[in-house]
Amino acid sequence: MGLWDRVCSFVSSACSVINSAVSSIGRGIANVATSIANLGVDLAAKVADAIKSVGISLGIIKPEDTMEELGERALLSDKKPENFESINDYIDYLKNNVPFDKEKFANLDDKELLARSSIGASITLKGINEKLNATVTPEFMATVASQELEANEIIETIKIYKEKELKLEDYDLYLNDELNLDESNKHSDALVEAYQKLEPELSLEQIEQKVMGLSK
Repeated sequence: MGLWDRVCSFVSSACSVINSAVSSIGRGIANVATSIANLGVDLAAKVADAIKSVGISLGIIKPEDTMEELGERALLSDKKPENFESINDYIDYLKNNVPFDKEKFANLDDKELLARSSIGASITLKGINEKLNATVTPEFMATVASQELEANEIIETIKIYKEKELKLEDYDLYLNDELNLDESNKHSDALVEAYQKLEPELSLEQIEQKVMGLSK
């Protein structure tokens, strides 16, 4: 079996763990978690880290929380997100009412940890969407994670796209210069506005250079 085959098998095994847990975590969480795991081991880890950083900034989770432990608790829970008024209530329930065997958890293999990390990231991403009243996808998070954007940059980008009624799924198209000139200018102007809020000490020219530097 070649390296690529082993990677595919690894990811497939993690997705199997996620899909077998639908009764515990709900179909919505499982579908997003599967999308995260399918990004591949390295990118899925970056996406989980980016989601965690945004989740911390928005007060959804705490710095000491891990995506793997959150996922483990969700797998052990007899309640789903649908049983709570908000995803924050669900996360609080998992953290305070669902214990787990730390010794057993420490012995989980990498594919099992990938499954749990993806589930924890999916839960946190749902919290982000609730908090920002947005539809942030794993694919968008994969793009900003690959750019190594800070949490505040990600949040401001999501907010400005919502405010300007731009589609987050077009962000990657903008970066790759795959939009027409009019649409591209709308995205550019929106991002300039976002970065002016983030770094008001910079001149307009500096901000424009920064936004231009976002493109691939």
